[in-house]
Amino acid sequence: MTALFEQVVSLCERQGMNLVGSVAAAEFDATQPSCRRAKVHLPDADTVLLLGTGGRGGWEAVTAAHGGSLGSPRRGHHPIDDWGAGIGEQVLALLAQHGVEGCAVRPDDPHTLNFRQLAEAAGLGTISPVIGHLLHPVYGPWVSLRLALVLRGDPFEGQHASALTDFEPCNTCKRPCVSACPADVYRGYRAELERCGTHRVEGGCTTGCATLRACPVGAEHRYGAEEEAWRQAYSMMRIRRWVGAGGWRFVPEWLRRRI
Repeated sequence: MTALFEQVVSLCERQGMNLVGSVAAAEFDATQPSCRRAKVHLPDADTVLLLGTGGRGGWEAVTAAHGGSLGSPRRGHHPIDDWGAGIGEQVLALLAQHGVEGCAVRPDDPHTLNFRQLAEAAGLGTISPVIGHLLHPVYGPWVSLRLALVLRGDPFEGQHASALTDFEPCNTCKRPCVSACPADVYRGYRAELERCGTHRVEGGCTTGCATLRACPVGAEHRYGAEEEAWRQAYSMMRIRRWVGAGGWRFVPEWLRRRI
């Protein structure tokens, strides 16, 4: 780990952003369709830095900054996104001091990156072949990917983490996540996310996701009840807007899976 990467990690961790990973842009882009590549955002991109949270620390940091409560989810109120963007600005300022330029990409940006695949490439976990969520070795599915910083040059001297090829928890698991889902989203050969959306629009799973709760990986790091309920309400607010505009099929993939 280079001294500069350690500075980035330290800056992020002090504010509750406890997951940081990087990957060579060319390596990531080689696995992506043309509209989802880092070079769409920065043509001469060399490195992608990913910031996220695992467990409850991020929520605690955000709520503390808002006096202990985020209030009710509402349109135009994006405290978690804004918090992540603020940390991203600080990281970019730190890198600029070392002659490194870049830009930030959020999950809901046009032509955004595939954050789950980016996290897997950066060594922050494995995408579950059962439910499609990222599973971290420590935090399990209780992970929130906040921001990607697309950078010129290689400030970390090629010292990027490797994918966790030996972390495959779903291969030997009895898959309680499948049977836990009240909408039977994962019983077929692929996730039927429209069932999830319909179930939620009709009033189901308002306090949290039963599938994630059933995952044995990182169970001790599960979000608290207040955080689970707030995230569910926030995503449901946005899903209702999309569904109302054109039906469930128009709800973007990042929003369907975002927690």
